[in-house]
Amino acid sequence: MSTPAPTNPGARSSRRVKVDVTTALAVGLPILTVLAVLLVQPGDVTLSRQAPTRTPLTSASVVCPSPVTGSPDALVSTDEKGASGELEVEVGKDSSRIQVAQGRATPAGSGDGPVVVNGHGDLAPGLFGSRLGGKQLAGVPCSITTADQWFTGVGAGAGHTSQLELVNPDAGPAVADITLYGRAGTIDVPRLRGVSVPGHSSLRLDLGKIVPRRDELTMHVVTSRGRLASSVLDTYAVIGGAPSSDWLAPQAAPATSALLLGTPGGAGKRTLVLTNPGEDETRVSLKIVSERSVFAPEGMKEIRLAPGSVKRVSLTEQVASAITKGGFGLQVESTSPVTATLRSFVGGDLSHATPGSAVTEDTAAVVPIGGKRLLLAGASGVGVVTVVATSASGEELSSTRAEVRPGAGTIVTLPPKATIVSIAPSQASVVAAVEASGNGTAVLPLTDLLRNGLIPGVRPGLP
Repeated sequence: MSTPAPTNPGARSSRRVKVDVTTALAVGLPILTVLAVLLVQPGDVTLSRQAPTRTPLTSASVVCPSPVTGSPDALVSTDEKGASGELEVEVGKDSSRIQVAQGRATPAGSGDGPVVVNGHGDLAPGLFGSRLGGKQLAGVPCSITTADQWFTGVGAGAGHTSQLELVNPDAGPAVADITLYGRAGTIDVPRLRGVSVPGHSSLRLDLGKIVPRRDELTMHVVTSRGRLASSVLDTYAVIGGAPSSDWLAPQAAPATSALLLGTPGGAGKRTLVLTNPGEDETRVSLKIVSERSVFAPEGMKEIRLAPGSVKRVSLTEQVASAITKGGFGLQVESTSPVTATLRSFVGGDLSHATPGSAVTEDTAAVVPIGGKRLLLAGASGVGVVTVVATSASGEELSSTRAEVRPGAGTIVTLPPKATIVSIAPSQASVVAAVEASGNGTAVLPLTDLLRNGLIPGVRPGLP
């Protein structure tokens, strides 16, 4: 410890304080840091929003659901130009390889379970297929794994029941959370929460056994862990009649505008099922789609949907009348997002028309042998769609240029022997579906195929 030197008596004293350097830094640096942070305002930093980056797809899977009685093997192909090679096929615990090429439809293995088809390299982009057949005509496109899907108009009663099939194509477990909507709102079903599917396996859930009830239902399937492909087999019957089954295609998300293409002719029941998952009442209006125009059906009033509810609307007379005027689809407009399905039970056969998504690029689908037509509507502008139909062996059977425009639909008749239908829209996007007829009716929607992967954009955050 040091002692300060004495000052002269009577003189004014002058103090000199020596500041230790370490002490000064210890006190000053935190203050300077705080000041620097205060000077940097969030408004001074410009952060651009980074869009996801497209990357070449090197691996992809499509899943074909379990067959119904009388179904042939699932058929698969590739729409990648000039691509050919081997695909890996998994049916249960069995694995095999099949040879595919663009424009050819190849059987993808037999068995009573779902089929997982894996493509790598040049065979990853543009992979597609369908599950067809049954005692009565039925069909559904094979699907990619999807995290969020809606199935509208499912059943859990004696005359109308539905089975949900979940397929896990990966080695690790996957988990789904399923929400059911009914006439009065959401239905609490603990068994449908946290549904686990082990790796490389599938699970079927029969709604009639899990939550038996007679009202119309809508199912929202969300994958909360891993990857899952979802499909629904719908079975319907009238009292005293034989049951009929067909797959119910999903809707990606509720929407304020939707096109439901496919209205089989003949005597029978047509039922529109609507779901309002929102918290406010919504109003729904309907129009018929024909080749000449889109028009409101005579005597059809606006439909009101309570929040969180499912509603069934009989359209038997309106749709039957519209078919005589060339109608082949239904346009659903609403004040807030809804989901929808038009269910037809005609001549003892079940079929569905579900909301289609806009096709923006070349796509293709495997379709049944027999009479069929391509239905086009909802064009974003005046454009042309090139339609090519090929046989299972790849022989080109027809090539058509179809003009499309807003406010009207277009029908292209397809050759009976066609197994693959490829479409290429130009200057406008369009909603498309194939309506096949014969021993019943099946409607297969066309969608953009998976061709690219996405890498999420990353940006720096503030300190």
